[in-house]
Amino acid sequence: MSGLGRSELFLQLKELMVHHDLGEQMRQIARERGLPYSDSNILRASSTALAALRAAAIERILPQGRPAPKDGRPVIISAHGLFFLTDRISEGLTSADVAAIRPDLIITLIDAPQRIHERLKEHSGEYLHLTIESIVRWQEFEVFFASHLARDRGIKHYVVPVNQPETFRALMEGDPRPIVYASYPMTHLSDEKKPLVVEFVRRLHAKCIVFDPAAIESTHGNKPYYSAQDMRAIRAHTIVRDLDWCIGINSQAVVAYWPQLVFSSGMNDELRYAYENGRETFLVAEVAEDGSLPTLSPFTTYKNKVFWSSDDFFDYLEMAPDLQGAFIVIQGEMMDMLQTQKDTGVPFDRDEFRRRCLLALSCAKPDGWVAAQEEQLLGLIEKVFARWAPVMAQVRG
Repeated sequence: MSGLGRSELFLQLKELMVHHDLGEQMRQIARERGLPYSDSNILRASSTALAALRAAAIERILPQGRPAPKDGRPVIISAHGLFFLTDRISEGLTSADVAAIRPDLIITLIDAPQRIHERLKEHSGEYLHLTIESIVRWQEFEVFFASHLARDRGIKHYVVPVNQPETFRALMEGDPRPIVYASYPMTHLSDEKKPLVVEFVRRLHAKCIVFDPAAIESTHGNKPYYSAQDMRAIRAHTIVRDLDWCIGINSQAVVAYWPQLVFSSGMNDELRYAYENGRETFLVAEVAEDGSLPTLSPFTTYKNKVFWSSDDFFDYLEMAPDLQGAFIVIQGEMMDMLQTQKDTGVPFDRDEFRRRCLLALSCAKPDGWVAAQEEQLLGLIEKVFARWAPVMAQVRG
């Protein structure tokens, strides 16, 4: 939609892609034909005139039916799906236009409605009628419309914050890494723990394509002149954006990081939404400074693969799929034995831990699997024991 500041995104990535602005091509054709249309008034043209200009612009951009650039860079065609005008909603793209382009992927760029509203104050188009609430609706219509266009053509659709250029780049280049949503407490997290979140998300970016809610936080930057309807729209939009778009449309998994046990209804809802919609869910906590394990409700743990340190989680991502399942079993045994040691005061040693892990794996895996993987499993068991040895010492103390 208008007011995204998308030219800044395309400028950052200009060496990596071939970019065409459909609207600019339409205006250029109008100028060449002596038509009195500019950025400020082209939407006054009839729907028939706009359809003809779009068709001519697409033909100019892709004169031979979407040839691949000789240098191999992806071609980006930026266009509006629709427009919110003073008296109506006007189409900016039709299914016939999309059929002519034949895209491999559709991406809807989004931003916080407050930032869009501020940019539109400087826009040459006729957008002064737009309130925060109407900007929210426009953005939601854009996503809805694009989803249907993509579904009709059987291609992928993503919704990307305009200030996540690394995510946009990964998607347009077909990066094969898993696509995840990073969830974490925001409102109640203490200031001293916030650097841990920043570091965790940084490490996550190295392994995955990440959608980060901090890239488009909508609860800040509110103005005193916003109406009650505006404020309600912002709050509702935050839920739609994070659940329906960033998780429901975009992500294969949700990775929740909980460096401090504080209340976070958003994180809990995001995990539940993902779990109930068939996504993988991971919850990564951290052991307290005194070596104690966080006490997690079964309502939290049942829907997630739980990790008790960020290092454990990133080790897990490096493992082959068959060993990932084994790691979950081994880690579970360590947590159970640590809790028993804390409750009874009776410590356990390396041999006891190894015996318990092999027994648990034999119960969880097909006959013969443990023997076939014994060398790798023993190395993994040893690694887990060594990592948690300092915590065991603190629990014993």
